[in-house]
Amino acid sequence: MTQSVAKTIRIDDVPDETYEALRVQAEAEGLTVADYLRRQLRLITRPTTAEVIERALQRPRENGPTNDDILAAIHKARGA
Repeated sequence: MTQSVAKTIRIDDVPDETYEALRVQAEAEGLTVADYLRRQLRLITRPTTAEVIERALQRPRENGPTNDDILAAIHKARGA
């Protein structure tokens, strides 16, 4: 098993108002700015909504509901 070494990222010239917004958001979450940014960066590795939808559309739909079945169920649930 290969071990990964953490990387350091440095960003210079961050405007004061941007840093302050980060600080406020981090504080609201009970995190340091570094921990908050680390968490935000981890989110980037998650698939986008478009990627999730594309994968779902590629799956075989044998024995599953059709698009019309799904839409009908949505309309029924909404009372339309």
